[in-house]
Amino acid sequence: MFSPPPLPTPPTPRMTPQILGEFNYKRTFNDFVEKTAAENETDIPDYINLKSEPTALMSTPQLATLHGRRMESHVINTKDGYLLTLHRISPKLDSTLSNRTIILHHGLLGSSADWVLLGPTKSLPYILSDIGYDVWMANARGNYYSRGHIKMAVDSEEFWRFSFQEMGEYDLAAVIDYIRALKNSNELIDFVGHSMGATALLVLLSTNPRYNQYLRIGVLLAPLAFMSNVEGPFKALTAMAINPPDQLLKLIGRKEFVPSRKIPKWLAVKYCKGPLLFCCNPLYFISGGIPLDTRSWDVSFLARLLYHVPAGGSTDTLLHYAQVVKSGKFHRFNKIKDQFPLNAVTVPIAILSSSDDWLASIPDLLRLYFSIANPIDHYIIRGKNLSHTEFVWGANAEELVFKKILDFLDQGIKTFSGAKSNEISDLSFLSLR
Repeated sequence: MFSPPPLPTPPTPRMTPQILGEFNYKRTFNDFVEKTAAENETDIPDYINLKSEPTALMSTPQLATLHGRRMESHVINTKDGYLLTLHRISPKLDSTLSNRTIILHHGLLGSSADWVLLGPTKSLPYILSDIGYDVWMANARGNYYSRGHIKMAVDSEEFWRFSFQEMGEYDLAAVIDYIRALKNSNELIDFVGHSMGATALLVLLSTNPRYNQYLRIGVLLAPLAFMSNVEGPFKALTAMAINPPDQLLKLIGRKEFVPSRKIPKWLAVKYCKGPLLFCCNPLYFISGGIPLDTRSWDVSFLARLLYHVPAGGSTDTLLHYAQVVKSGKFHRFNKIKDQFPLNAVTVPIAILSSSDDWLASIPDLLRLYFSIANPIDHYIIRGKNLSHTEFVWGANAEELVFKKILDFLDQGIKTFSGAKSNEISDLSFLSLR
């Protein structure tokens, strides 16, 4: 007979929920952006006009308030002392679900803001809240909402010695423990992770299998695990990923990855085709999918996008991914032989991918699909020009991605069993590995 997993210890002073005043966030976020905005404007004048847009410098809670939502901010401790911020949107009182809980985890160099950039009607957290979900948005260590430690200074080298490995083993574990303790419930939690957020889940469940008991389903959007078939400028890092030379570290940062939030113009021009506004953006530079014509874009959305992305991260995180690209394995940082045991991931997992994604390729995701214990579907979006970043804030994300997420959350486990996918039977992609 199944017995529910035990609840974690109720919050102690170390884990006491903190609903923060908005002024604290406003100062932190604005300081982070203002510090680098002037540097960007020197070489890219387009930033000047974008900065004048009212929503450009708004924090995640401010954007939520603008969208007519009430958002809570909770600060939690990890076991290794990092201070992380969770953003929460409670469900509507008249919703059909009975307060089901879901965690949304942002992708590479992202933050909780990524999920609300599409505005009040098309953003995934609001869609989920409207149907009754208690929505929690994580912020991984190193982004501008999670830059604190109980002992280490944020500008110290020691603070930045982490990668996605610690985000899974410590950050996501702390998030799940905190939510379960605060709600005092054995209810299983749903999880949606994009890019690095999906990586964090795979790390946690493979290294600490007891967390498999706490989740109902994991929906992984363009997950980064096996990365042998990566395309674009990111390949240039792989040859120097184990022992990066000083010249490279001077270029990309010894602690924070590109702390100026700007790829040097000469490097952007050499490896990237498209507007400098995007080619000089570290995330777009790495992930590809550079928009060639933004004349029809809403200026307010463009301002929100380019002032919130990237949100910060460690150089070690990028180097860890580069090591994974080079080795062809999903392993610990600087330990190629110490692979994460993906067969320990027993939560039902659904994967969404795109044929136009430079980082999360279809052959690599098929390999991931067959490495985990309980895959339920691999849904491939073909020919829609959906790049790695656009799973969360793309113009067609609501139609192409979010509806499929809702389908998985509602019917996924019941409907799908084994290898039932729109494309999973096409095993010819495995030959491309």
